[in-house]
Amino acid sequence: MKQLIPTALLFGALSATDATAGQIDLKMSGFASDDGMARIVVMEGRDGYSGATPVALVASVPIRDGEAAWSGEVPPGTYAIIAHHDRNGNGALDRPLFQLPLEPYGYSNGAWTSAGLPSFEEVAFEVGEGASPQRIVMRSNAFITLAKIIATAAVALTGLLLLVSFRRRAMWAA
Repeated sequence: MKQLIPTALLFGALSATDATAGQIDLKMSGFASDDGMARIVVMEGRDGYSGATPVALVASVPIRDGEAAWSGEVPPGTYAIIAHHDRNGNGALDRPLFQLPLEPYGYSNGAWTSAGLPSFEEVAFEVGEGASPQRIVMRSNAFITLAKIIATAAVALTGLLLLVSFRRRAMWAA
């Protein structure tokens, strides 16, 4: 009988906890490769999104066929998610040049911006009892993509100019 009461109290406490927990079901797509991990940062409320309070959850999940999925239990409330393709597995969103992200990233509610963070209103979603689905499509920063295109074009143009220069020299030598 002594063991029955604590077990009943524990079961009641767990049942009460489960009843008030919500769940975020996150699906992510748009990964260019399965290398690295999908990194998820879940922030609670406006203060969590602004960095005034600690992050609620951080998780890394494998990528399979350009997609990843994650589910986690959270108390009911307002949340925001930032996810990114952690290609090198360092646990951070790499931002070496003008703090522009090198790795593809995305936000809850499909919010998007190439510079800065979207507003809290754009990324915020409610979690109540039960599942709250979210979908994020990974995208690259437009400025970084443009820089990569320019760098590739510069290398190709340099190669073309060198080829023309060598052919001209060969013509003059003959």
